[in-house]
Amino acid sequence: MKKLILLASTLLISSLASFAQSSLLVTNLTTGSSVITNSMVIYPSVVGGALDIIDINIKNTSSSTKAYKMRRYDDLLNPGAVAYFCFNGLCYPAATTTSPSNCTLTANQDAASIGKTINIHYDEAPSPGMSDIRYEIYDANNPTDFFTFTIKYNNPLAVKNYASVFSLVSDVYPNPSNNKANINVSALSDINNVTVSITNTLGSIVTSKSVELFLGKNSIALEVDSLPSGIYFTTITSGNFKLIKKFTINK
Repeated sequence: MKKLILLASTLLISSLASFAQSSLLVTNLTTGSSVITNSMVIYPSVVGGALDIIDINIKNTSSSTKAYKMRRYDDLLNPGAVAYFCFNGLCYPAATTTSPSNCTLTANQDAASIGKTINIHYDEAPSPGMSDIRYEIYDANNPTDFFTFTIKYNNPLAVKNYASVFSLVSDVYPNPSNNKANINVSALSDINNVTVSITNTLGSIVTSKSVELFLGKNSIALEVDSLPSGIYFTTITSGNFKLIKKFTINK
């Protein structure tokens, strides 16, 4: 009897947990709307002094209106680095860890459709290091309905992920660049839907394109001819893997 009660309790808890997490569909727009699963860990690599931005979309998959909030936990922060986020159309300083406002979504509505994409910012210190930043999105009226994911910046596993995808990624050349710039990528297999984007120092994406990589050395041309002089970052994204290279345009 005790075993039956224990089994029933376990099934009930599992059922409730599943129900509590069912109203949120979370996608990573930076990687082409790939789905972020609950408790997922993302491993980006960020060079010293660089700004990393991850654009997130959330969708209310329930049949009723929900008011969501967002909370940030700096579980590990590299000295000198700064983590902050934009939620419900408003950006908050690093000192704000819980969004003061709610993002209200009707049944089956997503945040991007009303111009309220979530932006996760990370300003790396001059000397890059490891940071573990955990985010939680939850129903303000039902805290048991929540979704969480962690971003581990410059984690050793990121190096492991890198080694499983590429054998070599060069720096951008020539650097400084003028009207032409390239980056060489040696892939360990054929890879489809690799995103190559360029951001400025404000974190705005100025160019972005999808490329297909083949086994061996690949040369990717960066579209910089229309960009003014300044400091830029090119980001290569494949699935959960992301690598950032800093370069300068001097015209």
